[in-house]
Amino acid sequence: MKKYVVFIGSFIVLLFAFQIVSGLFLTLTYVPDLSQPLSNSTVSVFSFNYPFLSSIIAATFSFIISNKVCKVKKSTYK
Repeated sequence: MKKYVVFIGSFIVLLFAFQIVSGLFLTLTYVPDLSQPLSNSTVSVFSFNYPFLSSIIAATFSFIISNKVCKVKKSTYK
């Protein structure tokens, strides 16, 4: 149960961090098209499903963190 709690906690923190960093990156790299100021179309920098990719990366790192934390805890009790 503790391994599950560590995984979920680290997943939430890492996913939140990836979302903040990606939002900052997209905001900093956005260049508006001044030739068409009244245009309603927006162009995304990423043409793939970025939230899915960031959740996969966060889940992978969370799995690694939870395995390392639980391995350290088990080895100290022996």
